Amino acid sequence: MSNKKIEQWEVERYWEIFASLANGSSHLDGAQAASVLKNSQLRDDQLERVWDLADVDSDGKLDFEEFCVAMRIIFDLVNG
Repeated sequence: MSNKKIEQWEVERYWEIFASLANGSSHLDGAQAASVLKNSQLRDDQLERVWDLADVDSDGKLDFEEFCVAMRIIFDLVNG
């Protein structure tokens, strides 16, 4: 996985995605995030692990920062 920080352009792109899915909420649940996460073509068990890693407060939802972490992990997994 990359040791680089999440760049500003990535944060802006992730915000566009998050905002479009959240419908004004501050968190995404699994159903809201599923379509974007599954676009990665990762296996369900891999996506579950990504979710577990990103959901740092273990509330079953992703806030924006957690969503950024999930997206970056997925990006790194897909792109080696």
